[in-house]
Amino acid sequence: MYQKQQFELLAPGGDLESIKAAIAAGADAIYCGLDRFNARNRAANITLDVLDSVVELAHQHDCKIFLTLNIVLLESELRSMIRLLTELSGSNIDGVIVQDLGLAYIIKRYFPSLDMHASTQMNTHNEGQIALLSQLGASRVNLSRELNLDEITHLAQVGRQHNVLMEVFVHGSYCIGFSGLCYFSSERNGASGNRGRCSQPCRDQYQTTAAGKNFPLNLKDNSAFGDLAKLAESGVYSLKIEGRIKKPHYVFTAVENWRKQIDHFCASNTLLDDMSELYTVFNRDFSNGYLLGNIHSAMYIDNPRNHAATHFSRLEECQTEQQLQAVKRELFDKTTTIMQRVEAVTEAMQITSRSQRSLKGKDLHIDIELPKSQLSEAALPAPKLSVLIDSPRDLDLLNQHPDVQFIYHLPDGLNGELSGLVAMFEHYPNLGAYFPGVLIGENYRGAEQLLAQVRPKLVVTDNLGVAHLAQSLKLNWVAGPQLNITNSLALTCIDQELSGAGAFVSNELSREQLKRIVKPQNFRLFYSIYHPITLMTSRQCLLMQSVGCKKQAMNKGCLKRCEKSASIINLSGRAYVIDKQKGSYNRLYSDVNYLNVQVLNDLPNLFTDVMVDMRNIATQTQVNVDKSMLIRHFYAAIQTRDQSGFESIESAIKATTHNQYRKGV
Repeated sequence: MYQKQQFELLAPGGDLESIKAAIAAGADAIYCGLDRFNARNRAANITLDVLDSVVELAHQHDCKIFLTLNIVLLESELRSMIRLLTELSGSNIDGVIVQDLGLAYIIKRYFPSLDMHASTQMNTHNEGQIALLSQLGASRVNLSRELNLDEITHLAQVGRQHNVLMEVFVHGSYCIGFSGLCYFSSERNGASGNRGRCSQPCRDQYQTTAAGKNFPLNLKDNSAFGDLAKLAESGVYSLKIEGRIKKPHYVFTAVENWRKQIDHFCASNTLLDDMSELYTVFNRDFSNGYLLGNIHSAMYIDNPRNHAATHFSRLEECQTEQQLQAVKRELFDKTTTIMQRVEAVTEAMQITSRSQRSLKGKDLHIDIELPKSQLSEAALPAPKLSVLIDSPRDLDLLNQHPDVQFIYHLPDGLNGELSGLVAMFEHYPNLGAYFPGVLIGENYRGAEQLLAQVRPKLVVTDNLGVAHLAQSLKLNWVAGPQLNITNSLALTCIDQELSGAGAFVSNELSREQLKRIVKPQNFRLFYSIYHPITLMTSRQCLLMQSVGCKKQAMNKGCLKRCEKSASIINLSGRAYVIDKQKGSYNRLYSDVNYLNVQVLNDLPNLFTDVMVDMRNIATQTQVNVDKSMLIRHFYAAIQTRDQSGFESIESAIKATTHNQYRKGV
């Protein structure tokens, strides 16, 4: 028999009323954000002056409060964050949830009394990530939502070895892309998910696809309600409900039903199966496909709105409009009753303002010294040029351009191609290795074998698990662009804590945001000046809903063998590219590539290295010279920083954008 103490029921608290509702419904812990620095800016959130009162109320009901600080930080925000952490270290807060490596570094070095949790935005799905996050001081990680029970069980065992608890989403919205690797909202309108401003373009309506779908990126909601016994066996500790932008009656209903399920299971070793109340409040229908490792077409739903009325009308087998309206009236009455009940049970809960936790009027002095620029006004040497490739057909370019660093982008499913990859790197010993952001299970272990056998002279990685391996093997490693580096302390963390040799700075940043960044001494700072813009990486099949697929469920062969591209078009006529390459996950790309040679003149003394991405991703960008000539254009322009060189690049590449550089985050 399991004990209730073995599980934590973790609830969302998007505002004060939702926090009260979660407490009343029996949550063990609540995650909530302040009006700054959290990944749900669309939630009402809470203010610092009521934090002490919120914590006091929760503790009276044996409930913990975790504060979400889970965004990437800008350089201009570091001082404010340090002042906030100073306030939090003097409070009774139970923990903070982080995404930013610079913030993790600050907490480890200067605020070790704060219990630190790794956000789902850190995209944790392999054992190396857990080891590295433990090294940085994290006591728990929120695992990627895409993992199945076998993968979760393995990582829970790894977590115990590193004294790190596992947290898993069990109810609420699914993201179609891996968290922390989604730039769709950012690229579309500057509203970055890494800054808590996601505008959810995945829920938008698109022009009807060849598969007959109008909402081709819209997933059903996650519910593991019937899978609690399997989760218990896996060794998971925290069961997390999504919903910081949901209403208090939703929070109350979801938490209360999960509270009953946990208590019933611990008392009887059996599960409840009545989900009618969960269907009464907002839902997009439910799926546990990721958890069961059954990734299939029925995980999608072609309507992002509330599914409740549709669900109950089907149960009632409504045949007429009159019957449907009767179901809707009954549903409205039930919802109203829930709202009234929540209001009644939370009426006596008082939360008051206490200004001693306000940062307003605080002395700007802080004890922690921030990095200061060591750059002189004199022009530095031209940045070194790196070129990213992903096809053996392009390896001939290495001999043609000996002054260029070539880097090979490895597939997500690299374990299936391991012997060939090892042979390639042994034949080209100067070839750098680029590891993608998602390496699950055997593919992470394949990365471990590849690094140990080949020991590449340069390792670029979008995955912190590979950073852990490279650090252990004392390899020359660089943090990739999808690790979302946006401030100097994140660079310091990579340099001092993780023994990294360099880092890419995020392409989400504007010129003004970039120019504030200070790199450590003897540290390589990279910027990608040309690349297809990755909007998301998904473990789902995006082709099922766009062009269709004869398979209705994915299997191992899909990752290894499928190679196809398609597009979806929004209602304004803009196309987005779906690209599925052999050995890799589905990815969504912008219609045109990113090109920013302007940064070379704007910030001539910041970057030691720049990269151009020549992978074979078919977008609407047109290149009218071959790859070798294009490399020559880039190399000459970087060396001279001459306007004519920039013009030669822009004449060779048509249809590009650098809106993110103009907008920032």
